[in-house]
Amino acid sequence: MEAGEVLDGRYRVEEALDQGGMGSIWTAADLETGQTVAVKVLRLDAYTLGRLSPTERTRRRVELLQRFEREGSILEELNHPGIPRLLHRGYLREEPYIVMEYVEGVTLREFLYLRRPFPFDAAIAIAAGVAEALGHAHASGVVHRDLKPGNVVVAFRDGAVKLLDFGIAHLTDPDATRYTALGDTPGTVGYMAPEQRRGQKDIFPSADLYAFGCVLFELLTGERPFEDRVDRNKDMQHLEDLPPRLRNVNLGIPEELDDLVWDLLAKAPADRPGSIEEVLQVLCDFLPRPGDAAPDPQLDPDPTARYRLRDLAGNGGSGPVVQRDATRRSRRRRGGGWLGRNHFAGHVALARAELADAPGSHCAELLDLLPKAVADWGAREPIVLEGRFVCADAALLDGRTDDAMNLYAEVADGGDVTGPLALEAELGVAECHMAQRDSGQAFRSWQSVVRRALTFSSVSDGLIRRVREVANELSESGYEAEVADLLCRLPEV
Repeated sequence: MEAGEVLDGRYRVEEALDQGGMGSIWTAADLETGQTVAVKVLRLDAYTLGRLSPTERTRRRVELLQRFEREGSILEELNHPGIPRLLHRGYLREEPYIVMEYVEGVTLREFLYLRRPFPFDAAIAIAAGVAEALGHAHASGVVHRDLKPGNVVVAFRDGAVKLLDFGIAHLTDPDATRYTALGDTPGTVGYMAPEQRRGQKDIFPSADLYAFGCVLFELLTGERPFEDRVDRNKDMQHLEDLPPRLRNVNLGIPEELDDLVWDLLAKAPADRPGSIEEVLQVLCDFLPRPGDAAPDPQLDPDPTARYRLRDLAGNGGSGPVVQRDATRRSRRRRGGGWLGRNHFAGHVALARAELADAPGSHCAELLDLLPKAVADWGAREPIVLEGRFVCADAALLDGRTDDAMNLYAEVADGGDVTGPLALEAELGVAECHMAQRDSGQAFRSWQSVVRRALTFSSVSDGLIRRVREVANELSESGYEAEVADLLCRLPEV
């Protein structure tokens, strides 16, 4: 493709915007409308294919064509203001091309180079725009698979956010043809989800959520979650290492966003939020509102304008209408809305640590979150059982014996009856009976646990310690001989 060529008698090629190994993007003038458009052309010349054997060259050519055709088909189906529209498809000699809406603006990568740290309101506005576009793609059965700052553009005209480049997009339809021979791990290192990096065949929207978490981390902190180190490259860190917390980089970031990004960057897809819509619900509480001040210093383009200027001049602004509680920004999330497993697990750990002194605010927050966790994941989910058990311990220490007994019983009945957590829960029931001065029932519960534990090849130190603690109380209540007979069979810790 060269400047001055006219495509299908309508689009006059003007200048190259970006040249890549497999293709290039040009601006062109639409001779019918006078508008500037973008033209993406696939190169199938000696530069891209010449080093391959004839057989491999033929196979690669077919796959490249199929991928390019798929990108055109995907753009044809997508209809969202955050995704450039497909205008035309054709061939220039043997090279296929697609004509798309042209977005004059700055890529998020360039924007981040200019402004670090990025203004908070602008970061949220950009993230919300990307999330809206991803939500439409996911609803249409499309996983972008290459979300990164270089594929996001903020338009000069109105600050609108556009998601670009669906060249390696993945269709979630199980009957869709897969094109994987070009590489087992299509995507960009530094933003690929662990399952994508490992070459998993079927990729789901959760992979885009991980990449979105990487982008959001960078927007809010000015840093990437993982960078190459002398002893460990960023690829392995994405595969194996826990990400840093946002608030460890910037304490001023709201805890709700810290929790959101932590769960977006979970290694297991199931531990990430269930959908991009759930993510957007969290972001909407932090979007700029009509009448808010512009970023200082001023941004050009300004992604906050579509939210700040809404309704200030008639029907000004083009951002989504978001209904928010005006006090929500200053409150921590309680039981409603989005809840991630990593977020919940963090509360379990904090509450458990707090029990070393006395139940306090962390235990109260865990109890608030427990109904939501049960509703989202079910009462038998291991992390839910663990959370319920910690709440039972807190209730017992607080003197709420009836509440504690009910919680312990639910753990004992809901999990693996031979597992240590279920046995510890039964010991908790025995402790509740002791608190209610029913030592006979307490002994029978304790005895049942010990007899089952003795059938195991090994017993955890934690369970043995708790068995001995309850045994001491029973001994003081007249069961010294019975307790001693069983205790002598247990290992020391």
